[in-house]
Amino acid sequence: MRRYLVAAIFLLSACGQNAPDKADKKEAADAPGVALTAEEVKSLGVTTVQARASAFRHQVAGYGTVTALDSIAQADAETRTATAQAAQSAAAAARAKSLGSGEEAAVSQEIVETAQSKAASDQAALHLAERKAQAAFGFNAPFRDAKDRAALMERLASGKSVLVRVTFPAGSLRNRQPASLSVARLGDSAKTWTTSRIWQAPADPALPGTGLYAVIDGSDLAQNEHVSATVFDGPPQNGVLVPAAALVMGDGENWVYLQNGDLHFLRAPVSTDKPVGDDYFVPGGAGIAPGQKIVTNGAGLLLSRESNPSTGAGD
Repeated sequence: MRRYLVAAIFLLSACGQNAPDKADKKEAADAPGVALTAEEVKSLGVTTVQARASAFRHQVAGYGTVTALDSIAQADAETRTATAQAAQSAAAAARAKSLGSGEEAAVSQEIVETAQSKAASDQAALHLAERKAQAAFGFNAPFRDAKDRAALMERLASGKSVLVRVTFPAGSLRNRQPASLSVARLGDSAKTWTTSRIWQAPADPALPGTGLYAVIDGSDLAQNEHVSATVFDGPPQNGVLVPAAALVMGDGENWVYLQNGDLHFLRAPVSTDKPVGDDYFVPGGAGIAPGQKIVTNGAGLLLSRESNPSTGAGD
C-alpha cells in the first residue's frame, strides 16, 4: 500500500508540472502571428530592421519646358516699342490741342484731329501688345511693370535666370496656386531648383491641365530643355518608413511582419500609396511605431508558417 501511495503522489506531481506547459503551448498556438524558437528563427533566416521615423508631404508631379528667350524678348520689345510710341503720340496730341485752341491758333483743327487720331491708334497698339503678352505669359506676369520687366529681362538675357512653363494633370492642384515649385532636369533627379516666383499660365490647347510659369534662378538649364516639376499638396504627416523588401502579399493585401516580443512575429497591413525611394511611408496611428522591428528577410516563410503551422523550418 505504501508503494502504491508513493507512486500515486509522484504521478499527481508530474501531471501538475506538465499542465502549465501544455496550457502555454496551447495558448501560443492559439495566439495570432507566428511564435518561433531561436533555432527556427535562425534556420528561416529571419532578420529585422527598425522602423525609421519620417515626415511625408504629398507631391504632385508635372512636366515642363524652358521657354526660349527669343519669344520673351519679342514680347518685351513689342510692348516697349508700343509704350514709347503711345507716350510720344499722346504728348504730340496734347501739344497740338494746345496750339490749335483759341482765336490765335497756331495749327489747324485738322492737324489737331490727326494728332489725336494718331495718339488713339498708338494707344490701341499698346493695348494689343499688352494683350498679346498676357495671352502668352499670363495676366500676372512680371512684364506689366516696366521696372520689373527690365530687371527680369536682364537676368534672362544674361542666363542668371530662366523662365519655365510647367503643366500639371487636370484637377491635381485643386485650383490652388502652390507657394513654391521645384524643377529637375529629366534623368537627373539629384539636381533640383526651387522657386516661389510663380504665376498662372494661360491654358495650353495642346496639353490639358493646369499651367504655371516659374522663374528659376541660378540653374544651368538650357532654352527649350524639358524638365520635370513637383509641388507639395497638403500639410506634412508624421509616420515611419517601411522597406519595400519587407512587404509580403497575403489575403489580397500588403503586409509586413513586426517582431512582437522576443520570438513572436505579428502581421501588420501596409498601404503602398506613398512610395519614398525604396521605402513606403506609413502614417502615424496605422499600427507601426518608430523603432519597431520589421522583418526584412524571411517574411515570406513566416507567412507560409502562419498559413500552415504544421510546416517545419526545413520545409
